Amino acid sequence: MLLEIWTYISFALAVGTGLVVLFFLVKKDDAREKEEAAREYFDAHGHWPDEA
Repeated sequence: MLLEIWTYISFALAVGTGLVVLFFLVKKDDAREKEEAAREYFDAHGHWPDEA
């Protein structure tokens, strides 16, 4: 009985961990896009966007 409960708990934790990993793999990281846009702005204007 105890072994069966532990099996279900272990399975649930494994599935939960897999879902967390999948979430971070799918989540869009827009830091690169922001950096690229800032570099293009610098090339066009000669200063960084936040240095008005």
